[in-house]
Amino acid sequence: MSNKVTLRYAIEDDLKGNDYLKDLHQKLLKAYASQIFNAPSQLSTKEVQDLLVFSDLMSKTKNIDLEQASLEIVTCLNKMFPDSHSIKFYKNRIFEELGNYSRSEQEKFEEEKSVNALINRIRKTNEQTLRKLPTEDGYFIGEQKDLYDLISGRLNSFSAPTSMGKSFLMKMFIEEKVRAFEKLNFVYLVPTKALITEVTSDLCSKLGRELQLKGYRIVNHFDSIGTRDQFTNLIYVLTPERFEYLLMRGFSKPIDYLFIDEAQNISKEDSRSTVYYRIFDLLKRQNLDPRITFAAPLIDNPQIYEALSDLEYGSSLKANLSPVSQIYFLLNGRKIEIYDRLTSDFFAIQYPTNLGTNNLLIGLLKSLPGQNLVYRNSINNVVNGAKLWSHSRDVLNEQKNLSISSYIADRVHPDYYLSEIIMNRTAYHFGKIPDEVRGNIERAFCKGKIDTLFCTSTLMEGVNLPADNIVIDSTKIGKKDMNSIQFKNLTGRVGRLSNSMLGNIFLIANSKRSYNKFKSLVTSKKLTAKLSLESLVNSKILENINKDLKSGDITLTSVRNEVQNPRKFATIRKFSLIYLNNLQSDRDSIITKRFNTKITSNDQEMIKEKFQEQYGDQTEEDVNFSADQSIELREKIRSSTIDYPQIVDDNNQPNIEETYKFLMELGNIFKWSKYETEIYPPVQNMVVLKDYAELLIHWMRGDLMPQLCDFVIQRRGRDFDFLDRSQEIRNRLGINSRFGMDKSMDETNLSIQVLLEALSKIQFKFSKYFLKFSRTLIEERQIDELDNDWYQYLEYGTTDESVIWLEQLGYSRSNAIEIVTNKIEAIVTDSQGDKLVLKLIHEMHNPEIERETERIMMNYPDSFVYEG
Repeated sequence: MSNKVTLRYAIEDDLKGNDYLKDLHQKLLKAYASQIFNAPSQLSTKEVQDLLVFSDLMSKTKNIDLEQASLEIVTCLNKMFPDSHSIKFYKNRIFEELGNYSRSEQEKFEEEKSVNALINRIRKTNEQTLRKLPTEDGYFIGEQKDLYDLISGRLNSFSAPTSMGKSFLMKMFIEEKVRAFEKLNFVYLVPTKALITEVTSDLCSKLGRELQLKGYRIVNHFDSIGTRDQFTNLIYVLTPERFEYLLMRGFSKPIDYLFIDEAQNISKEDSRSTVYYRIFDLLKRQNLDPRITFAAPLIDNPQIYEALSDLEYGSSLKANLSPVSQIYFLLNGRKIEIYDRLTSDFFAIQYPTNLGTNNLLIGLLKSLPGQNLVYRNSINNVVNGAKLWSHSRDVLNEQKNLSISSYIADRVHPDYYLSEIIMNRTAYHFGKIPDEVRGNIERAFCKGKIDTLFCTSTLMEGVNLPADNIVIDSTKIGKKDMNSIQFKNLTGRVGRLSNSMLGNIFLIANSKRSYNKFKSLVTSKKLTAKLSLESLVNSKILENINKDLKSGDITLTSVRNEVQNPRKFATIRKFSLIYLNNLQSDRDSIITKRFNTKITSNDQEMIKEKFQEQYGDQTEEDVNFSADQSIELREKIRSSTIDYPQIVDDNNQPNIEETYKFLMELGNIFKWSKYETEIYPPVQNMVVLKDYAELLIHWMRGDLMPQLCDFVIQRRGRDFDFLDRSQEIRNRLGINSRFGMDKSMDETNLSIQVLLEALSKIQFKFSKYFLKFSRTLIEERQIDELDNDWYQYLEYGTTDESVIWLEQLGYSRSNAIEIVTNKIEAIVTDSQGDKLVLKLIHEMHNPEIERETERIMMNYPDSFVYEG
């Protein structure tokens, strides 16, 4: 007896094996490529019609690969023939079949008057009603509704293509709850400070006056204004580190929802990933029980992140179908191939003559229509590429970019390359660029003032830009090979729901190895993520950790000998400190479970006894530190008058010498020679710390970026290696001697880059030590607060209380300083002694300040008054 096969599966099988469809699909891709490179199209009317029929059939199969191919065909045809009524008709049908009812008015059609048409309209109206967005006009697309419904669960995790709008869904959920007057507290975690500003701005724009009317406030720091108001509900938008600090201080309210955006960072093999594990330890200790959402780009196993929580069961969903289509082009010398998703292989096409024969990247950028992102694997390559492209293109001195060029010159330095090349509608974008400058570059790109943006892997940190094309000329991130998850996340940055339903990906292979690697990345179906705990802490490492802890060696000598990479060692040590803390406190977690696979119950008792013998009852709650560091700090405070020195000396000059001595003392207390070799290297540590002392003082006293740039440029003019003693940055950027001919940067721009990297390092490294010192000083001396708190000065980059207050409201550092120092006195004090901002702030004629003020007034309306 024969097996019965449904019609749907029969059609699906036929489509998969249909040679005519495969031939047509390749013809379509060739024709699409010809149009991109300004060559005549090669499709006949019959071929177009047949492709539309095939596309219609594929959309009904419920097979992800065929559905994705259906979208690809109809969006390509629509791009090639934008005025075709027939293509628009099929596009509407296919989009609706795949759950996309969000279309522009000009793409809608009047249906024929018939019984079938009436039934179809009723079905469509019902489907639209189910898909209606809860807070605005529009409809959920594809599997968005399923993802959105997950969010209200106790524990859930989802992954979806980068273009699916995961952040949009979580922000809309918050908006819906606020508008419904539900009294809740939210925590929304993002991986970077720049994304704090973006998410906060989005939420302020969406909610507007609803924030005040419904009693809500968005806050970005544990000491933000108004967090202790018992009648105000809070939306915390934080980095994981800031949330960890907040939890260590004691959360004053319940947390109803915790959103972890870009959850794939839990898989990164760096010490930042350990913060997520620590957060869940602290939530458990404080009996905080939020509903948790992990949101990651497309991976096969989003449920792995649920293991950080104590909850046994959660809901997970992988949304496979991308609402955006992407076409992959692989360029290798004078050969160009296109990826065919129906055959899962590449095929060659005729090499476009307008690409030229010299510099493939430049030739490609000159040929491409629309806006371009260019990914390169290092800052050096990004800056070099942006300069080369800017100087080789036809557009010169775009006058409408004069204002942003002047802004960059004013906010960074007049000789900063970015200020020059942006006049040619070109820019670069990487992590160390000041956040406010980076934000302006992103806004300029969104407005079309920039058409080519060179980027590093920071592009993968949730940055959403309306690009038509992305060019990738390296298979690496820094010096490490890119994995398939990173590659899909990167390529997903082109073609966005809010902009274009079609994006082009151009892969430039510069060697046979990169050619094969690109092919592997495109065709790979392996998108399985691992927790950093699993990938770093293997059996061999666990044996060494066990050995070290049993001997009371908190420096983990055996592990250090096994793990040569300093960053990996720092991460493993942090995991070990979390384990030790849990062991001493008899608490369980995912880390204790992992470690106890090799550390027996007898070993555990031996470890506890050894540390009891060495440190008594001393345990360290803050796992940024070990017990030996904390004991040394407390003993030093109790036995001396140690304190932060004054920022300036008696002559009102930067107190560099005393700052240097203080840093040396901190280094001894916290054993930086063992634990922080990046800021306290064994060789030349005295000079390195003195460099940092100088920069630290200039930053904390409120020097703006142009002043800091001038200071570093002049200092390096007198002292060639200032802030780069080992010439690590110089070598990494390919600038190996003062007179080298292969420079990517002149000495001025190199000095600016050295400044940006050093400033980032001291903010990240010194911040945790200053916070620990400040808290311990307050506890031991039994005082309420410090008069000279360097943690706060470092965090906000000033000693001025009014500037700090403005930053706590949400102003950027530079804008806060300008408001305070401007001749227009914009800050007043009311009868209760509270500061208020006058609404005449617009008289400063600073668009950046006006933009920030508009956002902040929505969040802190009571902090603004009209004059008189």
